[in-house]
Amino acid sequence: MSVYLHVTLEVKASGLARFNAVMAEAVPILESEGWVLFAALVQRTGRLNTVIDVWRLDGFDHFDAGLQAFIAHPRFAAIKAVLDETVLSETIVFASAAPYMR
Repeated sequence: MSVYLHVTLEVKASGLARFNAVMAEAVPILESEGWVLFAALVQRTGRLNTVIDVWRLDGFDHFDAGLQAFIAHPRFAAIKAVLDETVLSETIVFASAAPYMR
């Protein structure tokens, strides 16, 4: 059963370009662990510089396994440093597909 990971990130306006660049590096690492980036969105209204990523995972255990592999990756420290500098807040929510989703 697929589980969706909905991540909302409030990014500093001055750091959005750096955030986007480092996420372009992080996504293939996570996808190599079987995570699927279902959507990556940047809000154009509401709170600007808010990024919403939706990942499709195989299950709840897949989150921990992917995260542990990401932490063990040689580039993790450099990626984390940029995220620490650019992200103001992060909210992680797990969700299931609604019955009307195709």
